[in-house]
Amino acid sequence: MSALDRLLGTWEFTMQHSAMSGPVTGRQRYERVLDGAFVLQHWTYDHPDFPDALGLLSEDRYHYFDIRGIIRVFTLEMDNDGWSMIHLDEEFSQRYAARFRGPDIIESTGEKSDDKGVTWQPDFTVTYRRTE
Repeated sequence: MSALDRLLGTWEFTMQHSAMSGPVTGRQRYERVLDGAFVLQHWTYDHPDFPDALGLLSEDRYHYFDIRGIIRVFTLEMDNDGWSMIHLDEEFSQRYAARFRGPDIIESTGEKSDDKGVTWQPDFTVTYRRTE
């Protein structure tokens, strides 16, 4: 069994984002696809300023696609305690760390960088709760 299997199912989340004064909520669903070779993530927000998205996870990569046409590839490191991922780009870089808090809660933080990861600024925190 892969550490990615801990994600399978549906999660509701609450995000505190640096660009917003209040919380942003939404849902994520993770499922195995292509005979189990990958995990597909469906991502929807309850706020119109945040784009619905898909993610495709392998053991070492996270491929992100959203309705704006944005595509990003992150290097992914995952174990049974959680995961971290990073995307470095000249214009906009991101890094993200998440930890499982039992079987049904995940806590995470995200940071952004405008100088290809030389300096980082807090961007968001998210708490996920499994619903199924």
